Amino acid sequence: MAAAATNVNIKPLNGAEGYLRWKESMLLRLHTVGVAHVLSDDPPPPAGVEEEDGDAAARRRMWARDDAVCRGHILAALSDRIFPDYVRHRTARDAWDAVARTYDNADAASAVAQRMLYDDLALDGAPLLERIARAEALNAATRVTLSLSDAELLCQTVLPANAVAAIRSGAATMRDVWRVVRIMEAQRIRREDEALHGKCRKCGRSRYHGCNCMR
Repeated sequence: MAAAATNVNIKPLNGAEGYLRWKESMLLRLHTVGVAHVLSDDPPPPAGVEEEDGDAAARRRMWARDDAVCRGHILAALSDRIFPDYVRHRTARDAWDAVARTYDNADAASAVAQRMLYDDLALDGAPLLERIARAEALNAATRVTLSLSDAELLCQTVLPANAVAAIRSGAATMRDVWRVVRIMEAQRIRREDEALHGKCRKCGRSRYHGCNCMR
């Protein structure tokens, strides 16, 4: 398992746009090889003046080893362009936090998410429900709550005008967006069924779902 994780090809981080995927891939690798704890746990206390037991010394040696391995993995996953900016940090936590200060912030992530949302989301050809799920995930990744104007802009990007009007009539939330989108998808599926299989003139149901009118 550990060997498989370390063999996973992680694209070197080269800027904000690839940071979210890089971060999750790195955490998976660091947890799998058993060194991620140095990013959050406190290191063992330094050796005292008096002689100490062998266990305390062993813990310090293990921590130093894990910290060096973790730092090495982090630095190895940085592109040549940004590597010199972080190699000066002597511990894994310092290097990890320095990268996070640069890329893991609401403003930087929001800029990337906005570009992905409004430039690509309406044009990528994905099903409507998948586009909404992607938009919701991107917004959650930025840790910035959608304002009413943001929600309206999102809706205008991926939804028809009549759906935008329905959401705009009240305080828009992602739950409202999902409710309207599910209704729209149900209507789309019904129209496709009717176009393919025809519609019963008596009950109005799609013949694909069957009815008792002709039986």
